Amino acid sequence: MTFAFAFVSRRVAFVAADRRLSGVRAANGHLATKLFSLETSDGQGIMTYAGAGARMVAGRKPFEISEWIERVLQGANRTLDQTLHEIAAAAEEQGLDGHAPGHTFGYAGFVDGKPRLHAITSRDQMQIRVKNGTSPLDTRGQKRFQVMNFDIGDRTKRFGLALGSGAQHFPSHEVMQMMTRQSDKARTKEVAADRLSAWFIHINREISAKEPATVGPEAICAWKYAGGGGAHAAYEATGQRSRDTGMLPNISRGFPLNQLLRPMWEQMQLRLKGWKAGDPPPIPSAEDLEELSKIGGSIDTTPKRKF
Repeated sequence: MTFAFAFVSRRVAFVAADRRLSGVRAANGHLATKLFSLETSDGQGIMTYAGAGARMVAGRKPFEISEWIERVLQGANRTLDQTLHEIAAAAEEQGLDGHAPGHTFGYAGFVDGKPRLHAITSRDQMQIRVKNGTSPLDTRGQKRFQVMNFDIGDRTKRFGLALGSGAQHFPSHEVMQMMTRQSDKARTKEVAADRLSAWFIHINREISAKEPATVGPEAICAWKYAGGGGAHAAYEATGQRSRDTGMLPNISRGFPLNQLLRPMWEQMQLRLKGWKAGDPPPIPSAEDLEELSKIGGSIDTTPKRKF
């Protein structure tokens, strides 16, 4: 279980989640990611989820759903719609909804610069509130994973989804509208993302106090801009920003980007280890470039659906 939030406006797609893995005793103390960066052939965005969280692997850190998504999508450059249906089919095949009370993915991002919000679910794990109390979504009685598209027309300025066990404690429609309007009024897109992060961190800590068994006070937030680019940040239980944010699982047009970036960063750290103040920056050697070429050639892009 979890508390996750997916939100999109005309200039920012924002996704965040708590970091607790509940129901897996051996995972106590591990800070989960629960977010996934996604670039498709026609856009970019971020995914989160609630329900199944991780699979324990003896002697290793938990294998998370976010890492599983990376394996499912690697090897093919798909459109966003094709990508969402591929995840739905893989989730159905692996029975992710067997984790009571179900499993739901949320996506916020942009296609050709236009905001998009989606959910993939087989059971109702979402909390949606609008002014008149009605919901544009009804998943009751649904038995198979389906992709749900939320129509964000020209008159809709912002839309959000709350997922997981913490969603029942989500603030009222009026509070959410007030906070997202403050984001819209920000002078820059960067300030807009910072305001959304501060708001989520505060709300998540309040919800964690009400649902301590399933929602943790630590949080991770990520955002993408309509014109391209974005960032992510992790936060401690105190609300302070963590120094160790780490990398988000990331698929860029079918390529598992982190499998290349992580060893590149490790190689760079080795080169910088002896760099002293006043010295010119170290230049990669022929051996460094050869090593990176080997790493790139060894990356396995074969898709894997098994969780």
